[in-house]
Amino acid sequence: MRLDLCAGRRAFLAGTAGALLAAGGPKRRSAAQSRTRIVFAWPFLNGPQGVQELAERFNQQSRTVEVTVQIVPQLQALPRLTEMFDAGTGPDCLAISDIWLTQLASRGWLEPLDDRLAADGLEADIAPASMGLARMYRGTAYYVGFVIESFLLFYNRRLFEAAGLSGPPTTLDEFADHAQRLTDRDQDRFGCYVEGGDGWSFQQWTTWALGTGGAGLNRTFFDASGRCVLNSPRHAAGLQQWLDLYQKSKVSPPESALGTLQDQTAAFASGRVAMIMGWGSFVATMAAAVGEDNLGTAPTPEGPAGAHYYYAGNGFALNAASAKKEASWEFIRFMLQPENNGAWNRRHGAIPTNMQAWQEDWLRQERFQSMLAVLQDQNALVHHPRHLPGYGSFQSQFSPPQIQQTLLGGQDAAEHLATIAGALEKLLADAA
Repeated sequence: MRLDLCAGRRAFLAGTAGALLAAGGPKRRSAAQSRTRIVFAWPFLNGPQGVQELAERFNQQSRTVEVTVQIVPQLQALPRLTEMFDAGTGPDCLAISDIWLTQLASRGWLEPLDDRLAADGLEADIAPASMGLARMYRGTAYYVGFVIESFLLFYNRRLFEAAGLSGPPTTLDEFADHAQRLTDRDQDRFGCYVEGGDGWSFQQWTTWALGTGGAGLNRTFFDASGRCVLNSPRHAAGLQQWLDLYQKSKVSPPESALGTLQDQTAAFASGRVAMIMGWGSFVATMAAAVGEDNLGTAPTPEGPAGAHYYYAGNGFALNAASAKKEASWEFIRFMLQPENNGAWNRRHGAIPTNMQAWQEDWLRQERFQSMLAVLQDQNALVHHPRHLPGYGSFQSQFSPPQIQQTLLGGQDAAEHLATIAGALEKLLADAA
């Protein structure tokens, strides 16, 4: 009887083994199921495809983490991110502009990164200028940069040659002259794009105001007493020169007063506009649009008070409330490896922050030389008050309606500057 039982047991086990083999063996958790899933938010118009491709490469090689990229529309980025963080639904990690850093960090939403940077030794590879931006709020690194850039003049070489212009304007007066010569309204072609529809207009019109009236203490917007220097007759004269491009000379498309960064980019890419001003991270986009050999870049023009260049950088940050910080940091480290940081910037960005990538040949191309020259001109760099809590909303939400109203004749240059200066002085006072 025991022999029959044993034989039956052996037959049962054999049948079970056969069934398991037929089904592909014992069921195990897949690699994807066992990995920590994180969400990475990308809030920029530029470069989402490259980020998606790097995320896919990361997912293929990581045994512990799987990342999903969440695209946040750039023009709604700050209010959308604020809403998500307020609701406790913020991404595990994200890319942010330096302009938003203080506003997000001051609310306790971003994780301090100094200990992680020290433990990994990563900071030794990151450009000091980028780390300076990262620590603008209370001297603590709340992001680690992946791009550093400057605000540039982009111009169409073919249209310049057709107008008999040998090179880009170097002064505000030359800019006005070039814009006139490049404009043919009968052909719906314009010399420049006077943008008023979003926060990126701020760097454009203040280039005229600062170039004419000068910067404040330590190249900031404030004097020693905390008064915003923009509110002066000289700065108003500079702003008026910029307004005249649109209102009197009409060298900008009529709709540009309400136009956005996307509208400006499209106008330049189509050849309708010969000169635009924007951040260096769009150099690859512009080159693809008008042709590598046809794209010219130059520092923004200077005025009677000298050159005033803007610089900036975007970075990667961790959600302080995320339960998946270690997994998120693994992804950020991957994105900042020199080969990945260099590859993304070559295709979509400006200057990589990982200095090991600076040895790559593509950075020697002519179109990057203006950007590098600006970043190295310490005496001309403007330190605009992005360190102040609320500055992100000021530039992206408060300032655009003001400049639109001014361009459309609802207030004059002096009234505009008084309103802007008052808002900036309040931000400074509130931060004291």
